Amino acid sequence: MANYGALVHGHNHPALVAAVREQVELGTAPGGPTPLQIEHARRMCARVPSLEKLRYCNSGTEATMWALRTARAYTGRDLVVKIDGGYHGTHDWGQVNAFVAAGRRFEQCDPDLAPAVVSHGVPAGVLGSVLSIPYNDGATARRVMRDHSDRIAAVIVEPVLGVGGGIPAEPDFVRTLREVTSAIGALLVFDECATFRVGTWQAAHDVRPDLTTFSKIIGGGLPIGVFGGDSEVMSIFDPFSGRDPVFHASAFGGNSLSLAAGTAALDNFGPEEVERLNGLGSELRRSLDAVAEREGVAGDSVGYGSISYFHFGRGELVNAGQTAARRAGRATLRGLLHLELLNRGFLMGRHGIICLSTPTRTEDVAEFTAAFGQALRELRPYIAQQHPELLIESSTHGEPA
Repeated sequence: MANYGALVHGHNHPALVAAVREQVELGTAPGGPTPLQIEHARRMCARVPSLEKLRYCNSGTEATMWALRTARAYTGRDLVVKIDGGYHGTHDWGQVNAFVAAGRRFEQCDPDLAPAVVSHGVPAGVLGSVLSIPYNDGATARRVMRDHSDRIAAVIVEPVLGVGGGIPAEPDFVRTLREVTSAIGALLVFDECATFRVGTWQAAHDVRPDLTTFSKIIGGGLPIGVFGGDSEVMSIFDPFSGRDPVFHASAFGGNSLSLAAGTAALDNFGPEEVERLNGLGSELRRSLDAVAEREGVAGDSVGYGSISYFHFGRGELVNAGQTAARRAGRATLRGLLHLELLNRGFLMGRHGIICLSTPTRTEDVAEFTAAFGQALRELRPYIAQQHPELLIESSTHGEPA
């Protein structure tokens, strides 16, 4: 599981351990800029062409919150468009149709959109400044952005849905977001907190956002967040720009301990490591599909690069609504699969996430796949009783994994 993707180097990579041990004696959080911030920032900008200027915070939640505040301050507008099932942390703006928590359903300020679930504890008034649209639906995106063009500050999107099921964005959908945001003077924000581990989606598909957020692996296992992008947009924080600057402070933002670990993590995660892990991820998904077919259980593995999910059932998966339909009524089954794999020495997310890390070998993928097949075989009587709709014909059912 690699801490839901954050630990791309596993739990005790020697270079990261050495960097943290050295830095803790030099100071952990001096409360001001350090050369280490420059070193880490240069590495980030070299990896992400759209990242011209950046600022540090402490988590992905903070990074997405600040990216949206940046967009609002820069454009002078207040409305944010997000994706149904998109997860951008736990701030109020992100907790609209966030997929991960129960809540209350309210009408959106666009009456043609489906009602949105607002997480418990978040005021319903947040829907006055957030609209949620379906993933991979370019026609709806165009309509909503044009209908509200004078109010929209930003569109924020995960290039691969995280807790929404590991579904990759269709490149044409994201290109539509880029085209229309540019046309109406809004900013396009990529949440690449998770997808940095696959080499950044924007670099692979040549779509340049105005702002991008990062966290997870860029801190080497310690808390960190980054938001940044276009120099002109980020100049709103410059006290010498001639305008009233936007105030951003953070006692532990860009702290030296996280940056030391993060710099070591980046230095040990170059193109070769990315390519190898992405290849292993593709092999993992092929193998899981094959073993589910062999065991006579309906299910699909989806994902991108080293990020994978397994979903019981069959049917199209292009948005979070379809993920929710696959999960409905099957929480106990997913929990039992999680426990069966623990009994066999493997930890995957209870909701289906499987993330690889640099210590992962081809043999590890094969062993995990075998354990997955054994777990499905063990659960097949339960599936037959409680979820007979998941049983499929397989001529090889019952053969050893």
